[in-house]
Amino acid sequence: MYRHWFFDLDGTLFDTEEDIKLAWHAAIRALGRECPRFDELYTTGPSLGDMVAVLFPDEQDKAALAASMRAAFASVYDSSGFPGTLPYPQAVRWMSELKSAGAHLYVATNKRMAPTLLILRKFDFLDVFDAVYTSDMYIGAASAPRGIPTDRAAGKAQILAAALEENAISPSEAVMVGDTRLDVEAGRANSMRTVGVAWGYGSREELAGADEIVG
Repeated sequence: MYRHWFFDLDGTLFDTEEDIKLAWHAAIRALGRECPRFDELYTTGPSLGDMVAVLFPDEQDKAALAASMRAAFASVYDSSGFPGTLPYPQAVRWMSELKSAGAHLYVATNKRMAPTLLILRKFDFLDVFDAVYTSDMYIGAASAPRGIPTDRAAGKAQILAAALEENAISPSEAVMVGDTRLDVEAGRANSMRTVGVAWGYGSREELAGADEIVG
């Protein structure tokens, strides 16, 4: 029944948290900042801009700080080689079964395109997916699917809407798989079936709105 499967990346396909945290710490140091409550406040999954607002709530110009943090983070993270990143074995098995059954697989992530492709290439996953959708893929584009911004990063719900439109996919044939509330909400916003994975960074409580939770 479900021919099209969209997978989040961080916490769903790959355990990426170690490398992401290291890059965050390096970026904060590079900007001469301090964040004593980082380990308490940080969560993997939300966009960098959203996390800047959480980590630096008293910052007057959060947009400017996010832009500086994004550049500093990318400089470290994209060149790291991702030594601490590993695919989840259960996700790999699941994708293999779906491909064997003739399903179409896609990545839909808040991550930027550059590190997403680097990670997929490192683990020979690129050929598994029909297409890869990221938060920054339409920035600077001459045109984009209806409702998708070209001057800033897109949200997860917008990313899914663009993917459905570009591939002429009916939401009734599509599933969004993710590990956080953001994934579930994005899928539901697009009338897709939603599946939460309990091995990622979100709690079972925040995945309660999913149609199904797998462990």
